[in-house]
Amino acid sequence: MENETVAYVLALLASGRSSGFTASLLDAAIQGARSVEGVEVARVRLHSHRFGPCTSCFNCIRDEDHECTLHDPMGGDGTLMAEVKRANGIVIADPVHKWGTSAQCHLFIERLYPFVWSGRLEGMPFASISCASNQGMQRLANRNLCKWAFTLGLRYVGGLPVHTAYIEQARAEAEALGQRLGQAALVDAQDRRPYPEPERYVDYLNAPWSPLEPYLDNLTGGTMAYDGSLIAQGLQTFRQREAIELLQQAREPFTQALALYQRGEYQNACRELVRASALWTHATWKEFLEEDVVGTRAPSAYRPIEDELTS
Repeated sequence: MENETVAYVLALLASGRSSGFTASLLDAAIQGARSVEGVEVARVRLHSHRFGPCTSCFNCIRDEDHECTLHDPMGGDGTLMAEVKRANGIVIADPVHKWGTSAQCHLFIERLYPFVWSGRLEGMPFASISCASNQGMQRLANRNLCKWAFTLGLRYVGGLPVHTAYIEQARAEAEALGQRLGQAALVDAQDRRPYPEPERYVDYLNAPWSPLEPYLDNLTGGTMAYDGSLIAQGLQTFRQREAIELLQQAREPFTQALALYQRGEYQNACRELVRASALWTHATWKEFLEEDVVGTRAPSAYRPIEDELTS
């Protein structure tokens, strides 16, 4: 009697070459995932699907189900989007282009924007492979894939930055990565655990891309100080009453995050940054988007601030 498939892994090839170096790494990862009993794997070449970029229409925010309104494979009823929704785990194998990710990979990730609002991908396992064959920069490209995984709330199983100088060794490593992803997908199929931001920030401290320093750098303009930060500037320039109140609340956890970061207490700094980020993000929504751009109240993806602060 055949074993029943209980988990579905989506293996995505972002390369324009269907049987090149990058494809061989993905095939090794697929072999690893399939070695896990109960795991089914679908290999999908992104270049076989024609879809365009996000058009910034904001329909996925306004729509009750947070679906994309575009009529293409990555639209709400698209064939490729259906594969994503079905998945219990995703691995992307991407060639390094211009010292970074390929345009096709970036395009695919961009079209996952509706999931930021629906939260349907939060907690799902994700793995990445970046393959370079000339100057390299595979580590830089892989960090970008890890960053995108963080923004979608994915659980980062692992990443494999590869140069073809050691492609044979890397194929074995890709197989092991695929096996880990398959095992994580089985767990996901049984019960996808919530992945709240405080836990996610701390988990990604040890990933190829950590949100802590880039976010602090972003809010402070590189100074790592409160004075001149976006929050401080917002308190001088914002006009919407609720937005100003949110910024006032954000000041204390933000300054705490900066102080904890300087002392090397990174986990505690993450927790304070999550508090500040929830308030800052909500404030910018109130000031810039709610009435003038999106035309709707803050969607459910913005949890009540008090929930964010106590999680």
